[in-house]
Amino acid sequence: MMSSKSANEYGFVNARIRAMKSRFLTVGVYESLLSSGSYDDFIKILSGTYYGQIISRGSTTSKPSPEDLALLLSQDFADVSTNLSRTLTGRIRNFTTTYLESFMAESVKSIIRGIHTGLDKEEILRFAVPQSPEQEVLFEALVDAGSVSKLIDLLPQWDLRVALLTKLPSYESFDSPAPLEVAIEEWYLKKVSESLKEFSSDESRRVLDILETRVILRNALTALRAVTLQLESHALEQSLIRFAKTREFTESLKNVNTWRDVITRLDTTRYREFAGRIARLFEETEDLSDVELAIEDYLAQRVKQQLTAYPFHLGTIIGFFSLKFYEIRNIRSIAVGVERGQSAEDIRKMITIW
Repeated sequence: MMSSKSANEYGFVNARIRAMKSRFLTVGVYESLLSSGSYDDFIKILSGTYYGQIISRGSTTSKPSPEDLALLLSQDFADVSTNLSRTLTGRIRNFTTTYLESFMAESVKSIIRGIHTGLDKEEILRFAVPQSPEQEVLFEALVDAGSVSKLIDLLPQWDLRVALLTKLPSYESFDSPAPLEVAIEEWYLKKVSESLKEFSSDESRRVLDILETRVILRNALTALRAVTLQLESHALEQSLIRFAKTREFTESLKNVNTWRDVITRLDTTRYREFAGRIARLFEETEDLSDVELAIEDYLAQRVKQQLTAYPFHLGTIIGFFSLKFYEIRNIRSIAVGVERGQSAEDIRKMITIW
């Protein structure tokens, strides 16, 4: 009975997602884009994919600049999101609207980091993926704000503004955007958790599994960064994300002193095997950017699993949107990197391939 109900509720959107996920770029295409050698070649290769029609339909030239390409990609993401959302109704549509705030949240974090470190506008917007033309305008306005405090005033969500203003003294005290990123993440986690109250425990567990994984691994990365930089314990505590499902692990990180302590804490969770991989990687390179990339890749693989086997559940929706977000961000990053003459290896460190 439950399976029949789920099939009826998710059947149409699942069929749409199955058709659209076939358009995702393959690993082979990514490698071709990374080794394209010139921006002209990059556009030629990209034009041979699904995004060729996006370029030809929306660009006045056959070779849009990285900035114009970014706008076209954002519009495509907005169109796909809108068209899919229109096929949803009731509680599923309400949840999807809330879940999509994740991409806005990640983009705002990137903008805050960029402003804090003094990056130029193009570099900051490279990692922001708007979901609509209106959001594109908002992100540009946030970057143009010039300071974090002015950026907060421009955010349209009053509850997000309040959350960030609460953490603003910590941001100024530690001279780090970490407390603000925590505020954004906790704001988002609260909204998603509330939207899941209308669903069964099985449905909710699929979503909470992804959120739990993300919080645990990002907190582990934060702790690794703190011990590597020899930050004070109070600074680490202000940088950890609080989420009910991960409370015990988060509390255990407050008294770590070495990177091995962090790995030991991670060994007590269901991510023990991945903890070993992180440990080996850090021992080899002593580069946290490699660890961060490994974590993003792992999260992408976990999300991808939501699109396999029985498809009639919320995981199918969040899986598709998440992978679409990764793909748009990847293309934008590769475009800027190739246009600037960066090496394939350097660009690869900025993208997530699943």
